[in-house]
Amino acid sequence: MWKRDQQQKPASNVTPPVTQPPAAVAPAAVAPPPQVAPVTASAPPVETPAKTPLAAVPAPSGASLRIKGEVSSSEDLVLHGSVEGKVSLPGHILTIGPRADVTADIVARTVIINGSVTGNISASDRFEIKTGGRIKGNLVCPNVVMNEGAEFTGGIDMRRKPGASDAPFEGDRRAKPAV
Repeated sequence: MWKRDQQQKPASNVTPPVTQPPAAVAPAAVAPPPQVAPVTASAPPVETPAKTPLAAVPAPSGASLRIKGEVSSSEDLVLHGSVEGKVSLPGHILTIGPRADVTADIVARTVIINGSVTGNISASDRFEIKTGGRIKGNLVCPNVVMNEGAEFTGGIDMRRKPGASDAPFEGDRRAKPAV
């Protein structure tokens, strides 16, 4: 086994095997290929992966992209570059990438921040700042999520409806008693 270069010599007391010439084979009739049984109802159906429509995939921006002005979109957007001005995605998701630097006022349904934002944010549904994300500005959003390691400098307004009055509601401990 270890010495593959050397030929193995047959043992002297072993006789070589006797081979017999092959017998004549009569041609056999060719049998038809076996038929495949149909799939029964007990087998689960095989599903093909559905193609994702292009509108469901967020449109990304490149890391070297620099935008000055107004950005508006009618689809989800992922920003990786530098933006100065205004970003408007009403009814859609805006994701700020980890290396993005945004100096803008933002309006969107959902805002997810991984990078740096300076400016006011208005999110109608949800705001999330991930670990390493930084924001300097005011936020108006009913649902706020801040991960450990995120930085936030500014004010937060979590009223459920935009433009809700500052009047105290019934049961508010700060409410003045009715006279």
